[in-house]
Amino acid sequence: MTLPLELPESVQQYRLVTTTDDLQDLCQQAVKCGWFAIDSEFVRERTYYAQLGLLQIHANGTTAVIDPLADIDLEPLWQLISGDEVETVLHAGGEDIELFFQQSSGRQPKQIFDSQIAAGFCGLGDSMGYARLVDALFDGVELDKSLSRTNWLKRPLSDEQLDYAAADASYLAIMYPYLKALCEEKGVLDIVYEESQIQVRKRTQSWPDDLLYLGVGNAWQLNPRQLAALKILTPWRLHKARERDIPLGFIAKDGVLLELARRMPKNDDELSRIPDLAPMSRKYSGRDIIRCIQQAEQVPESEFPQTLERLDDMEGYKPTFKAIKKAVTELAESLHIPASLVASRKQINDFINFHWQYSTQQQQRLPQPDLMVGWRQHAIGAELQAIISK
Repeated sequence: MTLPLELPESVQQYRLVTTTDDLQDLCQQAVKCGWFAIDSEFVRERTYYAQLGLLQIHANGTTAVIDPLADIDLEPLWQLISGDEVETVLHAGGEDIELFFQQSSGRQPKQIFDSQIAAGFCGLGDSMGYARLVDALFDGVELDKSLSRTNWLKRPLSDEQLDYAAADASYLAIMYPYLKALCEEKGVLDIVYEESQIQVRKRTQSWPDDLLYLGVGNAWQLNPRQLAALKILTPWRLHKARERDIPLGFIAKDGVLLELARRMPKNDDELSRIPDLAPMSRKYSGRDIIRCIQQAEQVPESEFPQTLERLDDMEGYKPTFKAIKKAVTELAESLHIPASLVASRKQINDFINFHWQYSTQQQQRLPQPDLMVGWRQHAIGAELQAIISK
């Protein structure tokens, strides 16, 4: 297959969907075709949950812009995405997946094909942004991303804004058959599908409340009593953010949580001395924070969390990392893909951390690291298990 792709004259044509009947018809077109391309526009600057502003779909030759703020029931679309009949085509779809999961009351998307993942595995480039991929595949096309900061909740939207949104679905629909054929030709199509579904799992899974503290960076700096405080503070922050629908950082960033756990303030005066704790957080959440600290003070030593270690300082870390990196590189070479697509430094560290820092009981309750699931586990799982167990 040769580049660049040809661009149909009809790429800029689309229709606006504002009724449930029209959406139902569009979904039926997707069923007939067996696949559809979708993109979303949303706002998430000051909220915990993304606020859906627009949906763009290409199904069976038709591009449509769906207005979710109109009097429209999106249930036909959520049924389509969570069903087994139709393939959903996305680009770098992590945030879209989270949005669909939230909007559909917790239904996981199925049959996902992510064009960014496909581009990486078939040799076009790792972690390619949408505009860069369009530029690589289409002759003379340069997408205007100046409208990416649009407030998609504001109405009415201009023709220029609608054109901009619709183009994402139109180009994605043209790229999809090419990318799929290229992945098939290179023998990585099954991996692309599996990797796309792994992203669904990662974006829709959750950690148990009592283990959330393990995901806070630099928690290894805390002693057992302080870890007990962090263990109480982290789920409190999460539920507070969800309840008020504001970002976690608006309540307290990770560094602030660490400082709260380290200093364990007992009153408003001590709380006011915590660096970077926003005045609004002290005003509206101060009592809650002090209650969390008081609760931590009552935790008996027998129930303290086990102390953590800085991974780089752990005995045997460097040779273990090097051995895993070697296995990762060899697998990547056999697939003719960049080693970063098999495992990044973070993914390797997550694997080591999982085995060396977490108890067996914790491991059973936490999501499995990427290197322990799917095609990676099938290809080098036994080798990695032997390395980590030495």
